[in-house]
Amino acid sequence: MKLLFRLIFYLAVLAGSSISGFLVLRTALAQQTGSIAAEHLILFMPSERTSLGRELIADVERCYDFMNRATNGSLPKKVFITVSWDQPESSCNRREASITIGMSQPAAETDARGYLFHSASREIARLGLLELSQGAQREDTEFLFEGMIEILVHEFDHSSRSLEAAWTLSKYLDEMQQLGLGAQRTWSSFSGGKRCLRSAAPGITFLTTFRELQGRERATKLFEALRKNSLLESLNTAFRAPVADLESTWLKRVREYRIPDEITMKADTAPRLLQTVFPVETGKPGTPLQVRLFIENRARNLLPDGVFVRDSRTGRLLQAQSAAEKSAAFLIATIPIEANCPPGQYPYEVTAIDESGNLRRWNSAYTVR
Repeated sequence: MKLLFRLIFYLAVLAGSSISGFLVLRTALAQQTGSIAAEHLILFMPSERTSLGRELIADVERCYDFMNRATNGSLPKKVFITVSWDQPESSCNRREASITIGMSQPAAETDARGYLFHSASREIARLGLLELSQGAQREDTEFLFEGMIEILVHEFDHSSRSLEAAWTLSKYLDEMQQLGLGAQRTWSSFSGGKRCLRSAAPGITFLTTFRELQGRERATKLFEALRKNSLLESLNTAFRAPVADLESTWLKRVREYRIPDEITMKADTAPRLLQTVFPVETGKPGTPLQVRLFIENRARNLLPDGVFVRDSRTGRLLQAQSAAEKSAAFLIATIPIEANCPPGQYPYEVTAIDESGNLRRWNSAYTVR
């Protein structure tokens, strides 16, 4: 009997210690995180960074008001935003009316305020569209969500001109046979899981085409139609035309777009080509020629997805790739050289489009012997 009482006593002590430890841990976590509240938002940040949250909360609240109007009052009355410097990706949870902003990104290190505000605006827009469509973001509709999010965010901060670069990206994707409703409906294959300007470009140009032709409210009708219908049925309902005709109209506009020599959104951080290096000085017929592109990117928001090389000899458009070494300060483009290519010097063109919408183009040449 004494043994039983002693066992009960020890278990009670152990339980009490566990509860006490949990309460201490919870208190410690609360002390490490600060919260900033507005009418519709509660922002959670590390305590040492709450001054940044206080600077931004009024602007983020204005963004909430804008996105709520743009999505027909779809946003929840309260949205909880957690900002983490340990996570790289941002996301939102419709059921919990919560948003997570991942700040572990090179661009955030350069401009924490701007990156946080843009990311928060994107996820608030996403949450509004998810509510408007009752959760219709999926593999075949993702490109529309990404496109509409970018349109709304740039309309809110009066920077829609930076979306002009999406037309160049769409034109390049079309040339590489990666543009069309069929290609965009397989989001995972098309985007590789990356949410960037290149991935959003088809949705931006598609929705912009029909907003301009049929009115801004048509895009809203599309997301409402997605509540109960498939993508193709929703397109037909919202834009009142057969899907084949819609695709034809969109692609025609993209193909007619004339790529500018330059688009400048932020001149001080726009990409700048510093140097091109050929590991092998001259190309040989039948052997691919690699070119290394050293591009200055002060904003740290230029992705390989936004860099293209056009070989003027063949007209072929090539996508740049990341270097194999993680610490490498260059991108790589590989130019195929056919076995029957005659010796000579041949021009090529480099185009770089960063996530701010800056577009730069440069000309150079390579030699075949």
